[in-house]
Amino acid sequence: MLTIRQIFRSYFSVIDRYLLREFVLSLVAVTSVLWLIYVATRFARYLAQAAVGNLPADVIFTLLGYSSLGALSLLLPMGTFLAVMLAMGRMSSDNELTVISACGIPARRVIRNVALFSGTIALVVAMLSLVVIPNALSGRYELEQRAKITADTSGLVAGNFKESRGGDWTFYSQGLSEDKQNLKNVFIEIHRDKRPLVFRANSGRFEIDADTGNKYLVLEDGYRYEGKAGDQDFVIAEYANHSLLIEKGEQKQVHERQKSLASMFLWQRGELRDFAELQWRASAAVMTIILSLLAINLANAGPRKGRYAGFFPAILLYIIYSNLLGVTRAWVAKGVIAPWFGAIWVHVLMVVLLLVMLNRHKLRSYWVRHQLAKEAV
Repeated sequence: MLTIRQIFRSYFSVIDRYLLREFVLSLVAVTSVLWLIYVATRFARYLAQAAVGNLPADVIFTLLGYSSLGALSLLLPMGTFLAVMLAMGRMSSDNELTVISACGIPARRVIRNVALFSGTIALVVAMLSLVVIPNALSGRYELEQRAKITADTSGLVAGNFKESRGGDWTFYSQGLSEDKQNLKNVFIEIHRDKRPLVFRANSGRFEIDADTGNKYLVLEDGYRYEGKAGDQDFVIAEYANHSLLIEKGEQKQVHERQKSLASMFLWQRGELRDFAELQWRASAAVMTIILSLLAINLANAGPRKGRYAGFFPAILLYIIYSNLLGVTRAWVAKGVIAPWFGAIWVHVLMVVLLLVMLNRHKLRSYWVRHQLAKEAV
């Protein structure tokens, strides 16, 4: 059986292997640096949440693992783009591209290797963004919700009254269950001027709605007292289950839940925001190929300009590309543009820019001939 090395030697020349090796080494270096920066930032954020009691300390590294895996769909396209920029920029400044061209190797050979490299990474990005990362983000989302519930219950001291942040209700619990998930003998007083409201329950628990992020306190086997004692309209109601809205979920939580849903589920549900999310995930793979091909011209800045001369326009192009995709994502979710049109126009625009940059010499020659013909007439 042929090994991978033998296959490479059989189907790829020395120049091809050299180019691919430079791309891979640059990709590993760039992605590692970007990944470490992301992990350090996330770790600091989780530590800050744990310090104020919003997150248990024992789940920080698990959440960090989920988050770092979820970031690969963003880091790999950027890393591939910068890897091609670094490799081609170094080869251009060292005149290696000039030597390759002088040896009779056409420019399309370099383009083919860049397309092969970026296409392989794009397949990995597509698999990650469409299948693997939604599962990882789903695990992170569920773990975060459980951690928030644990942080809420662990902050309660048995036998002591606790007031809400806004001061609109007072909470009391006699104790916690062994798993610290359920409350025992719960008492809640909601402060209202006209008709005070009091809840008493044998047990209770915190729950977070998966779709909206709303946090509820579910009371079981208790009584509800409304009004002032002695009034004729004083109401006593017995209930088996009663849910109280403790904290309303933010839009950020709804967005996080959307990103954690499986791609097949989004396709079957078929809402506008689902199509917007699917297009965003698929765009990461398309973006990887287009940006890498654009890097060929951006890295070849010309003689005496240095290997990093094209980095500023490259970063600017990446920002414009990603922001256009983000704006299109919002437009599709809100119904401003049709889902079938979606992100296609952004990719088509970048492909047109790519074709212009790849054929700029032919276009310039055509323009010069056209001007000369006009002057001759």
